[in-house]
Amino acid sequence: MAKTLQLQFTTAGGGTSSITIDAPAEPVNAAAVQQAMDAIIASNVFITTTGSFVSAKGASLIDREVTEIL
Repeated sequence: MAKTLQLQFTTAGGGTSSITIDAPAEPVNAAAVQQAMDAIIASNVFITTTGSFVSAKGASLIDREVTEIL
């Protein structure tokens, strides 16, 4: 099973953008995720077509299982 951590941000233009982290350290700590998202916003290093990140919108731990059939 492949796990990813998806961080969702609201941008200056009102859009939504996300960053996906493969194989996050577990267990995932909500406070640490919030702190990391705040640091990403404060660093202002990501700029999208709808502007830079201005707030944390959400975070999801995604667990995906792929079964190959051919």
